[in-house]
Amino acid sequence: MRSRLGLLVSRNKQITRTDIRKSIFITMVVISVLAAVIGGSPSVLADKSSNGSPAHHEYSQASLFGTYARVGTYEGNIAAALGVVVFDGQGSAQGSATVIESAPGGSRTIVKIGLDGTYTVNSDGTGTIQFVVILPNGTTSDVTQDFVITKSENRNGTLIATSIFEAQEQPSVVISGDVFVSYVDTRRPD
Repeated sequence: MRSRLGLLVSRNKQITRTDIRKSIFITMVVISVLAAVIGGSPSVLADKSSNGSPAHHEYSQASLFGTYARVGTYEGNIAAALGVVVFDGQGSAQGSATVIESAPGGSRTIVKIGLDGTYTVNSDGTGTIQFVVILPNGTTSDVTQDFVITKSENRNGTLIATSIFEAQEQPSVVISGDVFVSYVDTRRPD
């Protein structure tokens, strides 16, 4: 029994930190996609009109309204973004984020960015956000993020997104290299 345990520990030591990060990243993407596909919007799937028939609801610009906590994941977990975005319900968004990247020797590089943009929402809960990313030195970069509303609630006949999954079309404009970035935005209470 002891020799089997020793062999198992020896095999586990061969797993690198990069392997673990890749596995975590892939797991997070799969869970997010499954939540979007399976979970959808409970309010859309379960809502009924007063006569018992399914009520028909569609998403719109008004579905993105309020303040959302934003968590970004960079491919290979080389960095994370933490921030806040405010959607006005009419197609405009503004916010800020702090991007934290690992650096040699266990240190971190921290970059604070501003976000200014517009968005469109399709009736099925998908859409795009066009952000101008404002870097600390004042330079700007344009990015496009495709999104899907993964959770929502019905407020007075309007579906309001409570969770959004986004994938940026371009590589990161904050972290060097050809790095894929995804985000989860969660609506904060009013």
